[in-house]
Amino acid sequence: MPDGLYDERPRLYDAIQSEWDYDRDVAFVRDALADRGVDPERLLEVGCGTGEHTHRLAAGGLDVTAIDVHEGMLGVAREKCADLDGDGGAEFRRTGLPDPDLGDAGPFDAAVAIRGVVNHLAPADLGPALAALRDRLRPGGALVFDNSPLPPEGNRPGLDVGRDADGAVEYVRVAHHVATGDGRLDWRAVTFTPDGDPFVDARRMTPFADEQIADALAAAGFDEIDTVDGYGPADDRSVFVAVR
Repeated sequence: MPDGLYDERPRLYDAIQSEWDYDRDVAFVRDALADRGVDPERLLEVGCGTGEHTHRLAAGGLDVTAIDVHEGMLGVAREKCADLDGDGGAEFRRTGLPDPDLGDAGPFDAAVAIRGVVNHLAPADLGPALAALRDRLRPGGALVFDNSPLPPEGNRPGLDVGRDADGAVEYVRVAHHVATGDGRLDWRAVTFTPDGDPFVDARRMTPFADEQIADALAAAGFDEIDTVDGYGPADDRSVFVAVR
């Protein structure tokens, strides 16, 4: 079933996320890798979305293999990265966790999964997904990803009214996390735009505990595991940096 936002309206996704600090995220990744002696050339990006992180990583000289399960997002990401030149570059593939089909790509010096990618996994898929990413890293390579602070008990509907930086895309969105009773959440949203009918999209999410993720990383065979409070100030995600 197509996703109303990720597959059909990726430009609207960009509008909704237009205030996100992508530069901060990429700076964090570079610093985290440097602090652990990782000087990456080849990087795997999981859940690349519309390519905002991808472009920044590749423009900084990295050879990025970027994957996402949503063709709509990948189409926009390819457009954004079409102007890349110099040492870095980006290759896009439609695949995802827990068992990404990467063909003969890799091994990678580093892998990233930024902005709650792992929270889309079912609990039983967390361990296999982390093991699959470890297997794609070279010895001494590092994985950087975050855990979103989702409300396990669900929350009240929230209203978001906004537009993109150019004022070209306007929207009103009502979103709601609903507990499913099995430890997961249904994320439900209704979005209104001036040029079309309201549309509904929903996806299943998992509110992992940080301890659960740390245990899964250890079980997957990562030797060094660190947890950091966010990519920067005012970011309430937990960021994991794990070295093979």
